[in-house]
Amino acid sequence: MKILCFGDSITLGEIDTENGGWVDQLKIDFIRYYADSIRQEVSVCNLGICGETTDGLSARFSEEFNARFIKGQPTLVIFSYGINDIVIHKNKNIVPENYFVRNLKNCIDFSKSKQAIIILSSLTPISDRNDGVVNQHGKLRYNKNIKTYNMLLQKLAQDSNSFYLDIYSQFNKKKNRLLSKDGVHPNSDGHQLIYAMVKHLLRKEIKVLL
Repeated sequence: MKILCFGDSITLGEIDTENGGWVDQLKIDFIRYYADSIRQEVSVCNLGICGETTDGLSARFSEEFNARFIKGQPTLVIFSYGINDIVIHKNKNIVPENYFVRNLKNCIDFSKSKQAIIILSSLTPISDRNDGVVNQHGKLRYNKNIKTYNMLLQKLAQDSNSFYLDIYSQFNKKKNRLLSKDGVHPNSDGHQLIYAMVKHLLRKEIKVLL
C-alpha cells in the first residue's frame, strides 16, 4: 500500500523539533513494522508544501498521484487542507468555500477513479490570541471559519464515501498545550496527537497493519 499525505506546512511537519511531524512518525512506524520483512508492504509519502492551499493541490495533484501510483497496489490518500484557504484577503477567504469544496472534490474523484481510499482530515484550531488578529506573517484567520470549513469537509467526506478524521474536537480541548508559539502550527505534542488519531483510524477502520 502507498499512503500519500497531501497538505500544507502542518503535514510537512514544520515546528515539530522532536519527531518531524505526524507524517514522519507514521512513516517510521511502518519502517519499523516491516524492518525484518523482505519487502516494504506499506510506504508513506509526505507531500506537504508550506503555505499551500487547495488551489495549489488541484494544480499538482494528478501528476503527483500518478508518479507514485502502481496498478494493483492499494493506495490511500490523506488530505489535510484548509488552514491557508481560510486566510482573509480583501475581506474574504483566499480560497472561498465553493472553490475549496470543488478543488477537493476534483482530487477525490480522480483518486476514486484509481480505486484509492480517501481520508479527509479536519483543520486544527488556532489560538485565541490569533483569532481575528493579523499575525507576524501578515495573515488573518478566524476560528469561526475553521469550524465552517470543517463542516464542509465532513459533508464532502459523507457525500464521497470517504473517511473524515475529526482532529479538531480533540485538539480544541487542550489547544493551548498543543499549539506552538505562533498559535497556528501544532507543537510536538500536537503532532503526537494527530499521529495517534491517524494511526487509530488506519488500524480500526481501514484495517492497515501497524
